Amino acid sequence: MLRLNKTISLITSFWRILATRDHWDTIALEAEKDEIAKREEYLRRTARNWVANYTENKTYDFIAEVIQNHVKLERGAKILDIGCGPGKWVRFFANKGFEVMGIDFSPLMIRLAERRIEGKYGKLVKFHVMDVTNLNLPSNFYDLVNCITVLQHILNDKDQMKAVQEMVRVTKPLGHILIYEAAPIFILKKRTPRLRFRTMKEYISMFEKAGTYLTYWRAADLSFPITFLFLRRYSFSFSRKAYYYSADEHPLFPPNLRSFLSKIVAITARPIDYKIARTPLGLLSIHKILLFRKTKSS
Repeated sequence: MLRLNKTISLITSFWRILATRDHWDTIALEAEKDEIAKREEYLRRTARNWVANYTENKTYDFIAEVIQNHVKLERGAKILDIGCGPGKWVRFFANKGFEVMGIDFSPLMIRLAERRIEGKYGKLVKFHVMDVTNLNLPSNFYDLVNCITVLQHILNDKDQMKAVQEMVRVTKPLGHILIYEAAPIFILKKRTPRLRFRTMKEYISMFEKAGTYLTYWRAADLSFPITFLFLRRYSFSFSRKAYYYSADEHPLFPPNLRSFLSKIVAITARPIDYKIARTPLGLLSIHKILLFRKTKSS
């Protein structure tokens, strides 16, 4: 009788466990379905910012064009990406088979970059926390130093000159330095809380003093007067949300309407940036890509 009672007790416990597991499995499934529903609801309430997408692709196109036509790096070339942020340009160069060192003075940015890259490129990619004004790196080492929208955020002129000198120091003789910065031909306002505007002429002068010479330049955003209203969030964010419009932002202007307008602007901007910008009118572009080459004797 005692054995029978134990058997019944075990069976009861077993079914209780199964019932409990089923219960929590059901709750988990409900939570999962709820997350999917929320994600679908978010997508229904958002729409693509085509200007942000266009700007991203355009920048890749222009940098790739400069590298291919004016630098012509060999596979295995050593690249230093200054102000690498979450690793966008590190990934760009690593995909081409180059050895890339990404540096940023923000430890959290380096952590984000490492998490996004997740060792996908093996020994091709390394990250370090480092300040561009004091590079703990060997001299005459890199075939290309890449610096995208970094110098414009150095507000102090002495620090910026020191940064330029450090960039030149670590570049191999006859190696290249590519910068993408706000470099208009004239300035109406010198600074904002986050930016220090310098003219194209000022950048050329600084790099020449440091031992390089300009080999190529091109306009990067001649279409800015018609695109800037669509790039306010994109310009200061690495979040994917910058590529979408949400219904929560402007209830009076639905996401689909803003997306439609952004598509028209992106289509209009393309011939301006890809064709007209190659003419002398390109000088009117605020942002420019400047390619410098280090002299033999530097």
